[in-house]
Amino acid sequence: MKALRALLIAAAALSLLSCVRVTCSQVDPLVKVFPEMTAFPAAPQMQYAAGGMNVEFQFALYSNSPVKNFRISCSEFRSDEGNKIPAPVCGLVDYVGCSELQQYPAHDALRSNSGLFPDPILEQDSYDLPAFRAFCPWITLRVPEGTPAGIYTATVTMKGRGFCFREPVKVKVYPFDMEKPSFENVNWVFDFPEVLTYWNNGEKVELDSDLYWEYMDQLAEKMYEGHQTMSMVNIFRVVGMERGSDGKWTFDWTLFDKQVRGYIAHGVGERIQGAELGHRLNPVWESPMGLFYPMGGDEIELLPVSDPRIQEFYSQFLPAYKAHVEQNGWADRWVQKVCDEPIDANAESYCEVVRFIRRYWKDIQVLEALQTTRLTGAVDIWVPQLNIWHNNYDFYKERQKAGDHIWFYTCCFPQEEYPNRFIEQPLLKGRMVYWMGYKYGAEGFLHWGFNYWNADCYKDASKWSGSLVLPGGDSWIVYPGYHKFLRSIRFEQMRDGLEDITLLQMLERKDANKARAVCDGLVMNWWVYCTSPTRYMETRKFLLEALSE
Repeated sequence: MKALRALLIAAAALSLLSCVRVTCSQVDPLVKVFPEMTAFPAAPQMQYAAGGMNVEFQFALYSNSPVKNFRISCSEFRSDEGNKIPAPVCGLVDYVGCSELQQYPAHDALRSNSGLFPDPILEQDSYDLPAFRAFCPWITLRVPEGTPAGIYTATVTMKGRGFCFREPVKVKVYPFDMEKPSFENVNWVFDFPEVLTYWNNGEKVELDSDLYWEYMDQLAEKMYEGHQTMSMVNIFRVVGMERGSDGKWTFDWTLFDKQVRGYIAHGVGERIQGAELGHRLNPVWESPMGLFYPMGGDEIELLPVSDPRIQEFYSQFLPAYKAHVEQNGWADRWVQKVCDEPIDANAESYCEVVRFIRRYWKDIQVLEALQTTRLTGAVDIWVPQLNIWHNNYDFYKERQKAGDHIWFYTCCFPQEEYPNRFIEQPLLKGRMVYWMGYKYGAEGFLHWGFNYWNADCYKDASKWSGSLVLPGGDSWIVYPGYHKFLRSIRFEQMRDGLEDITLLQMLERKDANKARAVCDGLVMNWWVYCTSPTRYMETRKFLLEALSE
């Protein structure tokens, strides 16, 4: 009898396990869902937008059994008046590991019991998913310009073997179009050989091959999608440089021109930045700055400005570089990076390098990410790190009054309570960094890492660069697929943060006091700002309604 009872209990247990039980909840797209979560905060079905803007919807599903052939689709959006918005892009949020988080986390840093963080958005026809783990369909809708005002409804279908959910989603479209974003937004992009291999399933991609240009086209398209305005050209990679036996240098601009024209054609070349001409002469952070000298092929050497080889090379290269930019009509959009992140200790050597460069290109516009105030006269577009900007705010305001331009940047720092885009930060901080830029009068924002991937960035979102740890989320904001670029949920916040600034700028021209009050309501100061998705969405809705009046 006992054996029979045990057999019946085991059979009942197997029956329960074989029954697929799946829950589905709509979740605010500003909420990060971790794989171990089983209960999810509800989110309103309605999102709000104007023509030219993007909105997102997120669902969280949880299954007690593996899910095979899971599929996501969404219908087109329709209004009661019969107007339509084309069907959105559907994907699934994937999880990544992260071995290195911030060294100095903020009070609200998110922690994952599983060690996994939601970030990349996979775009596949179907997915096979493990049991006992949350998985999140992600829907991104772009509202076309000229879309008639109204409330539009669509149906999201999520199905796997044994279940099917059909959930309504809605967007209210207001009776105007968002202007094209004008706030400068820059992420440095990379076409290094190792980065190209990660996009090509581990296989090498030859420079200037058809596959290389496919990569560059896709890269520029993704930059444009994120409202990027400026691109950078790696001079020592794409300009052919050869020294004759008589000491005369010749320069081949073919690849350089093709890259610049490609960026302009894709709409991400409103500004073009020549990549850095030099760097610290040794790895010590306080080291003086020097300039690169081409050694042939991809080899370069760092030398002090006083070195005769530097004097000979740049006396020929800089006039040729200037003339080529001007002959192609690019002078108005051209800016130059000289030596990255000067600090007080090497500010004078940096100024010496710029003075040398300006012997041959007097009016060159220098744009530099920096951590010092000691570069007056050397820099035209100051890009202080966010905390440096904060601590020297009055100085940078005076530089603006004097005619210089002020952007700002973040990288692996600042940390603590400053907004950034680290993978363990609440998603909303990726938007608040732009609101902070608006509040304090910056003209642009720069981040160094668009696609500086690891060999397996799906296993570890952090990266070591020499002795420097780059916390998860610092080195890239898109992911490599096979011959494609994949968005992250942090990429979505970057794009939407720029759209927020555009709405604020539009409202400022209509009612400057109201625009300032709206911004101040979310950003109190450099360390205190909104991290509530509900409050943020109410404010964004207010912005849209204020612009509709």
